[in-house]
Amino acid sequence: MEKYVKHPSFSPRKCTACWKCVEACPQHAIRKVGFLWHIHAMITYRNCIGCNICVKTCPQGCFKCNAL
Repeated sequence: MEKYVKHPSFSPRKCTACWKCVEACPQHAIRKVGFLWHIHAMITYRNCIGCNICVKTCPQGCFKCNAL
């Protein structure tokens, strides 16, 4: 039986690339992404355990807790 994890939603448009979420994530589920026009974080949901540390850490409010 597969464990159900409620992942936080993520809004890359709000991201200012401070990388606090990247440093805080215990599962390394958040990584840095850079495009010519924008640099931001990106979450890999298959690695996310739903701890919501990113929600508490992000000063811009890019992550939003999706409660059950």
